[in-house]
Amino acid sequence: MKHLFIINPHSFITNDSVKQVSREIRACFPSGSEHDCEIYISRYTRDAISVIHRYIKGVSPGETVRVYAVGGGGTLFDCLNGMVDFPNAELTCVPYGNAYDFALTFGKDSVPAFRNIKNLINAPSRPVDIINYGANYAMNEANIGLIGQVVIFANPILRSIDKRIARRFVRLIYNISALRALFTKEIIGQHYTILMDGEDESGCYSNIHISNGALTGSGMLASPYAVPDDGKLDVLFACTDSKLDIIRSMPNYEKGLFEKYKFYKHKRCQTIEVKSDCPLRVELDGESFYAQDIKLEIIPGGIRYFAPEGMGFLNYSHRAYRKKEAAK
Repeated sequence: MKHLFIINPHSFITNDSVKQVSREIRACFPSGSEHDCEIYISRYTRDAISVIHRYIKGVSPGETVRVYAVGGGGTLFDCLNGMVDFPNAELTCVPYGNAYDFALTFGKDSVPAFRNIKNLINAPSRPVDIINYGANYAMNEANIGLIGQVVIFANPILRSIDKRIARRFVRLIYNISALRALFTKEIIGQHYTILMDGEDESGCYSNIHISNGALTGSGMLASPYAVPDDGKLDVLFACTDSKLDIIRSMPNYEKGLFEKYKFYKHKRCQTIEVKSDCPLRVELDGESFYAQDIKLEIIPGGIRYFAPEGMGFLNYSHRAYRKKEAAK
């Protein structure tokens, strides 16, 4: 078995922290097995994809390669897209940085266990669903509309400022970006032509949240019914053009209590196709871009994901707001 560690230096405040993590990784491979471990410090977004390709192609046929995304959601996105086409590759996240929501699907107290490399080297793996979008794949989520525009506004700011400032003020930057997006008139109530497993769900929505994992935005429980191995996408439509409705609902929305509000609509599917006369504002596991149309599909058991012994995905559905129970 080979082990490839992709470290995103932007997930750490100082270079000393990067060096410390590298030393901790090396210490897990005793003398004589050093050749089984490779560490690569990524230089920019998507840099790791070609590195992973070359590494896996260079091992003996059929030998298992474990890919460790040492960073946040963006690092995991790159590593997924690097290993997804190789049946002998397995993936995990060693969570660092501002946001690592997929790691939190194992529980918000799971981070220390995933940062302990010894827990991962021989950890069991399991099949996990992934989201396909053309030539790209995602582990956790996509947003179309308001939240997509928020990320489009926020990402250039976060990438242009000092890491210490970005880490300290990340929530403020997203809040300012959210206010700016709310007052972008083309977004709120944009009309979308939508097919979900062939059924028409077209309409005017302020945001469409499509999830494989339950958490988003550094731990917000936006999709409490989503589980990453159930073969389904969970889709949450915000069916309102009222800025006040959106603002008022956010504290409960972040806790998985969207069902308190009539203007949220929850559906499940395997495939969703979205297009609009106006550009789509899209966020895909932290990547942000504009598109004219988009097709997302769940790939059941698309990769193997390894996690510390005894750890499994949490089902957050008990945290959701149950209308029938609330009426009792």
